[in-house]
Amino acid sequence: MNAQRFRKTFNDLLSDNRWLRIILAIATVTTLIAVSGLLSKDQRIVLQPVTLTDNAWVESNSSSESYKTAWGAFLAMLMGNLTPNSLDFVKERLEPLLAPEIYNQTMTAFESQAQDLRDNRVSMRFEIKSVDFERATGKVFVHGYRYATASSSDKPQRSERTYEYKIRVREYTPQVFDINTYPGKPKTQRVLRLEQQREG
Repeated sequence: MNAQRFRKTFNDLLSDNRWLRIILAIATVTTLIAVSGLLSKDQRIVLQPVTLTDNAWVESNSSSESYKTAWGAFLAMLMGNLTPNSLDFVKERLEPLLAPEIYNQTMTAFESQAQDLRDNRVSMRFEIKSVDFERATGKVFVHGYRYATASSSDKPQRSERTYEYKIRVREYTPQVFDINTYPGKPKTQRVLRLEQQREG
């Protein structure tokens, strides 16, 4: 009687042991899958600088819209507020942010404008009115008013201006690969379509 009970208990123990091995194997496989998934995933850094009202995030090769609009606003303020004395400072801040494909062209245009500002002793100030991100094109539009003051004039000349940027992220660093500036309001896809319809 005791031997029969012992055999039954022993067989139950062996059966439980098999099930525990299967469960342990499944747990090991799922742990390995989870660990490999975590290791291959980009680290996301969440930011909330003073200039942002919403959280912004940046990964090694992507970022949130709010991150790009914050950089767009910074770039417009940098490029729109120029005096003959601040040109070297602005150039130093702008150079590392430019993508290789636009670097030479942008620096040539900047040097030309800088020389004109120095020669004519002109100061420019930019006042932001709006910053928008267009998801379809990936463009950041910074719209506002530019005030230009010549050394011989006390009254600044005001003009409506838009700075347009395309910004990508490379190794957690913002990189500007398209810059456009023009008078007037932002030329969004909707505005360009309406202009084409009027012309056609």
